[in-house]
Amino acid sequence: MKHSWIPIDTETRHEWEAICPPGEYRVIQAADVPPLIPSALVGKGHSFLIMASGTQDGTAYYMVNTNRLDHKDRAIDQEPFGLAFVGDDPVASGCFIHHGTWEGRTRKVPQSFLDAIAASGIETQYAVTSIPSTSAGKIEELEIASQQSAFQELVISLQRFTTHTNET
Repeated sequence: MKHSWIPIDTETRHEWEAICPPGEYRVIQAADVPPLIPSALVGKGHSFLIMASGTQDGTAYYMVNTNRLDHKDRAIDQEPFGLAFVGDDPVASGCFIHHGTWEGRTRKVPQSFLDAIAASGIETQYAVTSIPSTSAGKIEELEIASQQSAFQELVISLQRFTTHTNET
């Protein structure tokens, strides 16, 4: 598992809450992905799940999980990004997790599937089991273990970063 840290200082909690309030999740389209996610990654994404935990006045953790086709590895992968707010202030850095190790992060698909999707032109319209069938809901209603695991990994990473930053 590899982490990429991105300095954050201009993000506003209100913008993120407008997309997804704490305690909830949303399935969003590429056009709605927050600008912190690089456009190259958004362009590879099939679908995007954003979720938030915490309280409106206290600490809140956010995740945008990109579900993308990896043609080279013949798989559908998750690549999550997370950030945290303490009150209205973002922590100093957001975090991408690359090549995560949680169960369900990568789902192998046969080459014939990838060929059919590419030939059909509907690459962004097929169903992915790591995305909920509803476009919004409460976190406790999200019953997709790989999404919950990605979120937990991000929260742990952000907490470690925040603790280490505050100690130095």
